[in-house]
Amino acid sequence: MLTSIADVDLRLLRVFETVTRCGGFAAAQSALNVSQANISMQMKQLEERLGVVLCHRGRSGFWLTEEGKAVLDACHVLFRSIDEFRAVVSATAGTVSGRLHLSIVDNSIFNENFSLASAIHNFKEQSPNSEIVINVAATNDVEQMVLDGSCDLGVGFFPARRQGLTYHSLYTSGMNLYCGDRSPLFDRAPNELALEDVLAEEHAARAYVSNAQLPHFEKKLSVGASAANIEGLMMLILSGKYTAYLPSHYAENWTRSDRIRPLLPDQLGYKCLYEVATKPKRNQSELLEMFMETLLGVHEPVASVDYRIGSDLSI
Repeated sequence: MLTSIADVDLRLLRVFETVTRCGGFAAAQSALNVSQANISMQMKQLEERLGVVLCHRGRSGFWLTEEGKAVLDACHVLFRSIDEFRAVVSATAGTVSGRLHLSIVDNSIFNENFSLASAIHNFKEQSPNSEIVINVAATNDVEQMVLDGSCDLGVGFFPARRQGLTYHSLYTSGMNLYCGDRSPLFDRAPNELALEDVLAEEHAARAYVSNAQLPHFEKKLSVGASAANIEGLMMLILSGKYTAYLPSHYAENWTRSDRIRPLLPDQLGYKCLYEVATKPKRNQSELLEMFMETLLGVHEPVASVDYRIGSDLSI
């Protein structure tokens, strides 16, 4: 049983947190830059020092034990305290520095309205000694990482609001329904179609959006598949067997090469809002407040229209 925390324990706990965040030993190899065997050895060493089994892995996948879940929660608290300590010491010395963890929804880099790179540039000019860690994740995971304290802020498309988080508008993106070049709808897309033609095709649902948050039209579609992220939806569209909604900024690469086409965009398309989620301001460090001010400053104010999912779609 661990009675005191040494440097080796902090290192092993960070390995454990990374393995959990990546979803397994194999997936964590690139993040940790070590072999799977090395990760396995370090995890075994941590379990021996803690006196508990943290996780299981096998053919059915990777999962945490109840003890592992408790240790992971404690890791988030510990790492956050260390970061806060660094920030306080830096402020005492007259500088603002520390580590910021950002969680960003997958494939957002393709949106020209998203100015994260400019925000980071300006922020580093103000705080050159700060460190930034970026995690790219699916929408639901982005919010969860902010809630559990493993990230300071998250940027994404949040159709459901989580209690305990504060949201600020960043930018909007068009959403369209698409089919692939193997679909029977493709040759008549985008506008030489009747609504009945679209309804007749199987649809791939967005697993990160609940039925209550869907645009009115999407509720009428016959769902035959689903995916929890945009890349999965694109694969289903390219199969030619499903239609699916995608952000237009992500779809542009495939529309340009004529691999996919939007379906009745004037009728079925709409805008959605991308936001930044954080803990309430009273729980924010000076470093996070500085970054938030910079991030919001490089984005144009979003018009006072509710761009959340399906708000301006009427079928």
